[in-house]
Amino acid sequence: MKKRLIYAFALLFFLFSLGSGLTMVYIYRVTSDLQSVINLHRIEIIRQNLVINTQTVQSNLYTTGTVFGKELDVIVENVSALDNSVHGCSSCHHSKEMTERLKEVEKNVEQYKEALSYLITSTANPERVERLKMVAVGIGDRLLSQTQEMAFIADRSLSTKTIKAIKEINNSRDILIVTLFIAIAIALIIAIVLTKQITKPAYALVAATRMIASGHLGYKTSYDDKTEFGELARNFNAMSERLKDEREHIVQYIEQLAGLYDITLSFYEITEMEDAYRGICEQLAKLLKAQQCAIVLYNVEQDLFVAHPSVYGLQDEETRLLKFSRQGEEELFHRVEGLPVISNDPLNDERLDPALAQALHERSVLIAWLQRKGRLLGALRVANKDGVFTDEDAKLLTILANHIAVARENALLYQYLQDQMSELRETQEQLIQSAKLAAIGELASNVAHEINNPLTSIIGFTEMLKDEGDIHRIQSRLDIIEKESLRARDIVRHLLQFARKSPLHLVEVDINEALREVLPLIDAQAKRNRIEIREDFVEVPKTVGDLNQLKQVFINIINNAISAMQEGGELTIRTARLGEYILIDFEDTGAGIRKEILSRIFEPFFTTKKDKGTGLGLSISYRIIQDHGGRIDVESNDGKGTTFTVRLPIKSQKAS
Repeated sequence: MKKRLIYAFALLFFLFSLGSGLTMVYIYRVTSDLQSVINLHRIEIIRQNLVINTQTVQSNLYTTGTVFGKELDVIVENVSALDNSVHGCSSCHHSKEMTERLKEVEKNVEQYKEALSYLITSTANPERVERLKMVAVGIGDRLLSQTQEMAFIADRSLSTKTIKAIKEINNSRDILIVTLFIAIAIALIIAIVLTKQITKPAYALVAATRMIASGHLGYKTSYDDKTEFGELARNFNAMSERLKDEREHIVQYIEQLAGLYDITLSFYEITEMEDAYRGICEQLAKLLKAQQCAIVLYNVEQDLFVAHPSVYGLQDEETRLLKFSRQGEEELFHRVEGLPVISNDPLNDERLDPALAQALHERSVLIAWLQRKGRLLGALRVANKDGVFTDEDAKLLTILANHIAVARENALLYQYLQDQMSELRETQEQLIQSAKLAAIGELASNVAHEINNPLTSIIGFTEMLKDEGDIHRIQSRLDIIEKESLRARDIVRHLLQFARKSPLHLVEVDINEALREVLPLIDAQAKRNRIEIREDFVEVPKTVGDLNQLKQVFINIINNAISAMQEGGELTIRTARLGEYILIDFEDTGAGIRKEILSRIFEPFFTTKKDKGTGLGLSISYRIIQDHGGRIDVESNDGKGTTFTVRLPIKSQKAS
């Protein structure tokens, strides 16, 4: 197109230059013709003057000696004018014939002048004067005839040249007009052709761009030529095809990312990786359009890298072939520097086992390593893709392999934590049981006193019955024996329930009733230490909890309060409701707790009782209340007593 434009503009320039040149040539010729006509007219004027001057002199001669005669000086002046006219004609360029005639005229003028000179100077003899006059007149007539003939010839030549000049002017005008029309027509044709050649590809490209803009990627324009527009159209088609390919690549990449997201999302929704391996292999094979997928993991017992049973596209006997020595896999891993292995010809790839590839009918193989902190955990092995494996496939598989490695490590860590939590729970249960036994040890003396009293009564009244004969008194004493026996049974039952190790058993608990069941167990100890226990119970809603564990908490707190009041004192136990919580306050008048150790009293094994305590009572109590959704608060002033407040949420059996 660039060449066409250059050629078109060059042609236009040539046409206008040609037209301008022709115009200038014809203008020059017309100007020359006009100048020639003007010169001819000037010559004609001179010749006319020559004729007029000749006629004037002739008339002067004819009127000489009459009343109409002119003075001699006038005649002389007219003769001089005649001479000048002759010289004026002679100075111009003429044809050969005209030049000869002018020479003849000049000769006659000289004779005419000579005759006039004789006439003017001869005045003595009238006859001589008349004769000289007639001679001069004859010469003048001859001269007049010659000049008139010359004027006629010049006039005829002037007419011919004038007509020719006018014809040349008309021809120049016509040629100029035709040339201009032709140039304009050619220019219009060139403009129309160029416009079509420019607008046609432009319209085609605009239409193509609109198709691309409307989403028809890959659309190609049919326009083609050998100009720059043709090259532009071909480049446009190539660009459209690339856009289509890129869009397909992006769509495929987005699908891969979506598939990768779906696969990796499952890692964080499960804790047992065994449940995910089958789904991972199937999704991964579909994602990469492969026919086989397997996860190879290190087996500590066999010291081999073995395929997990949850494979895709492989039979059981084929799966059993996927066994690799630890040394061989680690050597390959380090050989490729941890990068994925891409092989689209596994039978001839020295990095792979051709026998295995042949047995599994592998046409192409892609391997990505499962590694954590430089430690090889296994590999993802995908085979037989529809096509060949690419670097993009390797990147995708590497990302997934990293996720699987992290997920596997997290699963192993989770399992380890689960095992540790199980051990911790067992240890806590043992600690709780130990704390119970420790509490039982502290209660043993109280229980012994409590049981000893009814047993003493039973034994005493039994001895008395042996000697008693009155049936009514016997019946009364038997009632006392039964009452004391039941009392001893209840004390032992409560003690056994407290000491028994049992799983968490949630029931509806009446806090006031639970406290009343606990108080008899510590009543004897409180009396020995001169401690008065005051009950300030109000009606509170029931809650849901483990009754025995809650009793253990209450006993632990009461025992701590009794230990803090070595010189006797008062322990007030009150219940109340605060919003959605039940409050149980244990307020003693003991020595209080120092501020520097107040924040540590719930730490395991922390105790201020030296050799008497285990340091587990309050720690276990705190954990039990937390398990029930509550908390324990402590307020203490050194030397002024301590208040433990247990907060338990109000719950119903239905809500729990």
